[in-house]
Amino acid sequence: MYSQAQSCTPSCEKKSCGPEGTKKEEAAVISTMRSELQTVITRMSKSSLSFDKRIAEMKIERGTSDDESLFFISQAANSIRHEFVSKIESSKLVVPLREYEPLAVSTKQQMVSALKKEIQILTSQAERF
Repeated sequence: MYSQAQSCTPSCEKKSCGPEGTKKEEAAVISTMRSELQTVITRMSKSSLSFDKRIAEMKIERGTSDDESLFFISQAANSIRHEFVSKIESSKLVVPLREYEPLAVSTKQQMVSALKKEIQILTSQAERF
């Protein structure tokens, strides 16, 4: 049984397959999320706030699979969110970040959706620097 987020199989149309059997659409979404989060990190590094240097200079690696890439992005987003919440005065946090509760996810699609929302919140906060 395969979910929609599985790698391309021999029955998959070649034109929808990307490098190393990943689905192009999926790879594009993951690349966009990584890029958006890297922009947040860049804003952190240029901010006058004293963020942890390891986080403000972090480079989000590409995984060897979509799952590994999502794991790296998720870990980076978690670290950034924690850094924002611990270093920025609560009254200066965007409301969605102040009220953020991680969602329990059971599928890759749910994970991607939750990560996209979290990255939007982090981006919104970073735009206030």
